[in-house]
Amino acid sequence: MKKRKYLSTVIIMIVILSMIICSSLSVGAVTNQMNYKTVDEYLQSCVENAHIPALSITIVDKDNVLFSSCYGECDDCDTPFVLGSVSKSFTAVCVMQLVEQGKIDLEEKISAYLPNAADGDKITVSQLLNHTGGLGEHQTLENYHIINKQSEHHYANVNYSLLGKIIEKVSGLSYEEYVTKNIFEPLDLSHTAATQKESVNNGLIDGYTDYWGIQVKRSHKYPTSENDWITAPAGYLSSSTNDLGRYLQMYLNGGEGIISNQSIDKMFYRDTVYVEDDVPFWYGYGWATVKEPLSEPVLRHSGLVETGTSCVFILPESGIGVAITTNVNDYFVTNEMMDSLGWGVILMLLGESPNEITDNTYLLNHLRIDLIMLAVFVVAVLPLCFLPRYRKSLKKNQKVRKVISIVIYHFILPIFILLIVPVFFQTPLWVAKAFVPDVFITIVLSSALLFVTGIIKTIILIRFLSEAKNSIFQSV
Repeated sequence: MKKRKYLSTVIIMIVILSMIICSSLSVGAVTNQMNYKTVDEYLQSCVENAHIPALSITIVDKDNVLFSSCYGECDDCDTPFVLGSVSKSFTAVCVMQLVEQGKIDLEEKISAYLPNAADGDKITVSQLLNHTGGLGEHQTLENYHIINKQSEHHYANVNYSLLGKIIEKVSGLSYEEYVTKNIFEPLDLSHTAATQKESVNNGLIDGYTDYWGIQVKRSHKYPTSENDWITAPAGYLSSSTNDLGRYLQMYLNGGEGIISNQSIDKMFYRDTVYVEDDVPFWYGYGWATVKEPLSEPVLRHSGLVETGTSCVFILPESGIGVAITTNVNDYFVTNEMMDSLGWGVILMLLGESPNEITDNTYLLNHLRIDLIMLAVFVVAVLPLCFLPRYRKSLKKNQKVRKVISIVIYHFILPIFILLIVPVFFQTPLWVAKAFVPDVFITIVLSSALLFVTGIIKTIILIRFLSEAKNSIFQSV
């Protein structure tokens, strides 16, 4: 009898305990669901307020897809986007594979693999990976050489273009063949590609570029030469966020045979260089680590091309990966809002309040920038509008003043306008043309108008002086 009572008590306790556990799991599932519902609502608001034509996001842990959604013109999360510099992490994985096979030595000079490399006997493979070899930000495979202090981080696409050439040299395959065979196919990344043809075949989404606050559909500017500023190894892979989520799971699972956990550790933490920025970070091999002011370290890399942006995150302590892609490049406004959006999602995952993106931010920021560009254009066009009055304003005793005015206003000023971007922003005009075309058009057109008007004024002034001189002779 006592044994029966004891057995009944145990059974009741087991039932109660089971109910408690199930209840707690149920509450946890609801909480998780509510969290991602909140993320979804946040993204819907952000996409609308930031005027993003299409956005895709996938959040994973090491085994499962926790959240996957798309917004705007994106039909599903298998839709490929151009990744920009997120491509660099794929290239770094390729290098680490070849390191593990003994085909590449990270501390070897790159001249060992590329005998004709400029300054190749002074730069190591490791320095290419973390951008500490001293190469310049806007250099290409045609003109690269050391211009910065080595061991300091100077971000440059050409580093990863060179890594692409090294991969080809030691593997005997093209970069596209190697990354497809050794990363895309083993991970079953069926919507990821390294060429324009394959990207289009996979359903590559259309891109947009901003012109004075108006987003214009624009074809993707794929590299046409290995000497382009952005090559496939540096920034022109395409992928869907579902594929990127699978790619991030590879890291979360210690490499899954693609690379070793030791190689991942080296990529993330062992060969990092500190970078002083608005938010300081450590840059490793295709990944940056941000620590403060976050509650836990976050690994990330962003990407930008002429027609889109992307960002991937790994929260190693939480075991979560996040991939976000968009199909618009609006350098001064939407891109900053996209960065804020990405960090907003991470903050939510860390249990903090996300960055707020209000409905008037886009309009106000563009209004400020457009007014500046309008002012520059007005300064350039007004003298042309007043040309009919210019000759009437000429007086015989104003020759020197008129000449000085023409030189300053129509020759020195347009040169100054043309130099604003290269000198003050340290960006060549050809980069501005690709990434901020409205700014490029404004400064080039304004400078041309000022210069042409100056030529016309000079001709008018010469004719006036000639007529005045003839009238003096005639009177004599």
